[in-house]
Amino acid sequence: MANWALISDFDGTASMTDVGDAMAKHFVGPNCWTDVDAFISGRRLTAKDAYEQVLGRMQVSDQDLADFVLQFELDPYFGVAASLFADRGLPVLILSDGYHYYIDRILKKEGLDWIPRIANQLVIENTTAIPLFPHHGLLNCHRCGCCKTYHLRQLKTSGYKIIYFGDGYTDRCAARSADVVFAKDYLAQFLSRQEIPFIPFKNYQDALPKLKRYLNNS
Repeated sequence: MANWALISDFDGTASMTDVGDAMAKHFVGPNCWTDVDAFISGRRLTAKDAYEQVLGRMQVSDQDLADFVLQFELDPYFGVAASLFADRGLPVLILSDGYHYYIDRILKKEGLDWIPRIANQLVIENTTAIPLFPHHGLLNCHRCGCCKTYHLRQLKTSGYKIIYFGDGYTDRCAARSADVVFAKDYLAQFLSRQEIPFIPFKNYQDALPKLKRYLNNS
């Protein structure tokens, strides 16, 4: 009998929009990622380096930033999927290379702040944004801000099989370690190129029937 755990990326996966990207483009500039994206692709910058460079230029008050991020919505079926696992006493976890600043606020607005989450930190001092990375380099890789694979492996060590949802660049390592992967956008393209099996999805509503089958067959 499999004990499943549901692990989800946040930006563009649990949320309808990449909130971190929208935040940077709004307060830094619409082309703020252009230069750093090329450097990341060429492995001359890590994702953490890019976040520090871009968000370090963000000037905004705490109130204005809080008001901005609260306009974003979760996938309306993410909470349904999370409850499928939680109601069976199975783990649900958001693993994000985004920031607690907006993840916590959006989950609270949606009544889902009971869901555990691990992410980077963002502090606003006066009007200066300071990104912090308490989960960086836990497996001595140092490419992402938050080492998702480390936390995924902790659950696997505890005996859980992992169902992972992701869409982006920083989901690649975690997807390789998961037992079942639901992927879209960049992550789906990457896994296809690497010939790594995955289940394509557009939103959590798409995934619900398959999730129920996994749970009912375990």
